[in-house]
Amino acid sequence: MEEGCSTLVRKLEQKYLDDDDAIVGDIIFTGFTGCSPCKMASQRALELLVLNNMNIGTIGDPEKLATLASHVSEADLGWNQISQWSDVACILENLPHLRVLNIGHNPLNPVIDHELPVSNMHTIILNGTNLPFKTLQTLLAVLPNVSELHMSDNQFNDDDNCLSPISTSVRTIHLNRCGFQKWSSVMNVVKRFPNVCSVFVCENPLKDVIHCKQFDQLPYWKFLNLAKTAIDSWSSLDDLSKMTTITDLRIPNIPLLDPFTNEERSHLIIGRIHHLLVLNGSKISNEQREQSERFFIRYYQEQKEKPSQYKTLIAKHGNLEKLVNIDLTPKNEAIVKLVCEEKDVSKEITISLEPTILEFMKFLEQKCGVKYTRMKLFLFRNDGRCEDFSSSSYNMPLHYFKIEDGDMFMVQEKIVVTKRRRPPSSTSSSS
Repeated sequence: MEEGCSTLVRKLEQKYLDDDDAIVGDIIFTGFTGCSPCKMASQRALELLVLNNMNIGTIGDPEKLATLASHVSEADLGWNQISQWSDVACILENLPHLRVLNIGHNPLNPVIDHELPVSNMHTIILNGTNLPFKTLQTLLAVLPNVSELHMSDNQFNDDDNCLSPISTSVRTIHLNRCGFQKWSSVMNVVKRFPNVCSVFVCENPLKDVIHCKQFDQLPYWKFLNLAKTAIDSWSSLDDLSKMTTITDLRIPNIPLLDPFTNEERSHLIIGRIHHLLVLNGSKISNEQREQSERFFIRYYQEQKEKPSQYKTLIAKHGNLEKLVNIDLTPKNEAIVKLVCEEKDVSKEITISLEPTILEFMKFLEQKCGVKYTRMKLFLFRNDGRCEDFSSSSYNMPLHYFKIEDGDMFMVQEKIVVTKRRRPPSSTSSSS
């Protein structure tokens, strides 16, 4: 243990035991409760243990750990100074109900030099530990039920000669901020988990995605998160369209899509990757898919270079007539009619569509003389539809309601009924 470091047991006692109990050296002084700290911690059935960034270098008394933390199911020990695998073994031995363990950003020895007991945990976090593949393989061999593995903030060696699978139980793997620049580097890690279903590679300087043979050997891979990567070419999306098992894709905040609106981005991705069921967390309906495919056809009609998906969609929808150039950016203003019969107001005004409904009602108070607190507001559209605004919509912006030039706002003043005083009781005595 590094000089100046504390033990896990000491930090556990300091954080979770009753303030009435003093701990001096190895002696526990019990307060007026008449109950030892060990007994209290056991009775409280501590399940979540959070001791991150506490300069913990070793475990301390293992028997005391077993007593204090026997019910712990989640332990967060990230950003400490744990380096010895004997300490990791002590944690696994004395926390029998452990299901989630975070030992990320600890200076763990790159070689496991101590026998580790088998544990039934399902999630382990190893962010920032930079463990070699062989060490990961040895560790996960004693964690046969781990389905979620966090290995973000790690540096991986493409030349690592560990060829056999690291784990067949892992279904979700997090590889965020690992410095990946090439897709082959990502696959060099993911291919070692043959039953993987979900992969996170966010915030990597990754410029491309390339369909390869290793991907075809991962039949259960359905989810991919590429948020905040450096993808800047349509060829990456073309290759994603060849990865037909991936049905759930998250790809926000990439340079390729910066010039487009959110609506255009969705259309161009869905039109290009036909097998997607979920995009950026939203399910793709049949109506949405058809709209996107039609947008995709019209977008590439006038362009010389057309993607391979274009012919497929033409065969499905036919040649579509070119639409009038439509500005998809939201309108900032609208010319509407304002009517308030009680105040004899009927005029045309130009309004901003940025304010909320409540702010708009305060604006109308100046125009028609009805206090916004007593105002009922109705919108009559050009097509004959009418809607009124309830308090639940007051914080929503006007542009959300797609107001067009020529629409009419009608203001009515609420009728306030004054409560009548109850007459004095006829039975009251008089003198």
